[in-house]
Amino acid sequence: MRICTEIKRTARGLGDERWQIWMACGVHPWQTLPRTDTGEYYCPNCCTIWTTDGAIRNIPVRPTTRPR
Repeated sequence: MRICTEIKRTARGLGDERWQIWMACGVHPWQTLPRTDTGEYYCPNCCTIWTTDGAIRNIPVRPTTRPR
């Protein structure tokens, strides 16, 4: 069981790359994912956290595209 704050810290550390990882993960069967110390579900790959009723708590922000 991982600590929720640890997962959030890891998600922040991924920066813009997290969006790409999140997109590659696809649809998550959140009820089958591991749980945090607070009882929430999380994806160990993209660091997304779900509440016990399935709401996503930390959707990654899509990086802005920079004009060329």
